[in-house]
Amino acid sequence: MKKIVFIFIITFNCLFAQIYTPEYYKKQVDVLRNLDIDPTFIKDLNFIQSKDDLKNKHSQVLLDSMKNFSNITPMIREILIENNVPSEILYLAIVESGLKTHSISDAKAVGIWQFMRPTARNLGLRVDAYVDERRDPVKSTYAAINYLKSLKAEFGKWYLALLAYNCGNGKLRQAIRQAKSDDLAVLIDPDKKYLSLETRTFIRKILTLAFLSNDEEFFIKKDASLMNYSLSNPFVKVDVPSGVALRDLAKSANISFATLKKYNPQFKHNFTPPGKDYYMYIPLEKLAFFNKNFKSYKFTKVDTSIPKSKIYVVKPGDSLYEIAKTYNISVDDIKEMNKINKYLSVNQKLIIPIKNKEKNNANNKKDYTQIVSR
Repeated sequence: MKKIVFIFIITFNCLFAQIYTPEYYKKQVDVLRNLDIDPTFIKDLNFIQSKDDLKNKHSQVLLDSMKNFSNITPMIREILIENNVPSEILYLAIVESGLKTHSISDAKAVGIWQFMRPTARNLGLRVDAYVDERRDPVKSTYAAINYLKSLKAEFGKWYLALLAYNCGNGKLRQAIRQAKSDDLAVLIDPDKKYLSLETRTFIRKILTLAFLSNDEEFFIKKDASLMNYSLSNPFVKVDVPSGVALRDLAKSANISFATLKKYNPQFKHNFTPPGKDYYMYIPLEKLAFFNKNFKSYKFTKVDTSIPKSKIYVVKPGDSLYEIAKTYNISVDDIKEMNKINKYLSVNQKLIIPIKNKEKNNANNKKDYTQIVSR
């Protein structure tokens, strides 16, 4: 009897929402249709029961992603539109990483889209001692879209592609065979457990965040300024020489070193990789300065050999300055190698780069021309 009453209450609330918020209801239905999900899924009791809990747990992730990574979200949206794929795929990235370019999972998946190294390389991303393009927000987004398109071609529906992205092709095929259906409500049935809890929750999180992003009342209550956040792509890609210091590149674009690092998380070191010329991203408003000054800038080639390193365990009273002084390196070297900001903790392990004895040839200079591309 209690179950019948509960079902009645849930159904009534769902119908009430449809009557009194028709615009929001339509937007939710559009989200489902964009992902090839039957619109009746909006009334699925298991989804309704989990939605409020997921909203409470993960709404802050949506807000933080939009606020702290306003230079990334519009870029992803542009690429999704360009490739004619559902805009809701943005929320897959938010669920995976919160849009943190340096995000690393327990399984060592890296970047916004959480690619494992073999998958990334199969998708054409460069991952080596010098760069990790899983952290490149643009290249990794194109790779993710290509991967999702291949999954869509295999399974025929976008929501199945999202499920396969999380659990893998084989497990999804097995689940569909067991369920004798590819209907979303059937596949993520919590009693049948055709798919793991992680995968069932994964798709529900994506839908919950996609619904929330269309809820004006939610943003008005939390932060109204986010309703019109970063509607245009704020950075561009420019070609740069190989084997030069990032600090010089920052000067050539009239930006700080910290800004260059923010826009270019793919660099593992403070120089561009050796070999062929590479690329970097700069803020759009700096493009005119870059075009005017880059050709005349004199770059000094740097030693691109990877420094040897040792592990140092932090002791009570240690400071970055004292450790850097002991090993004749800069504080920035330690920060860069260990991805830390300011504070140390006792027993923390630090990677200390050991510099080569050979000095760089300061006279080895070369002029470069640049090509600006998107």
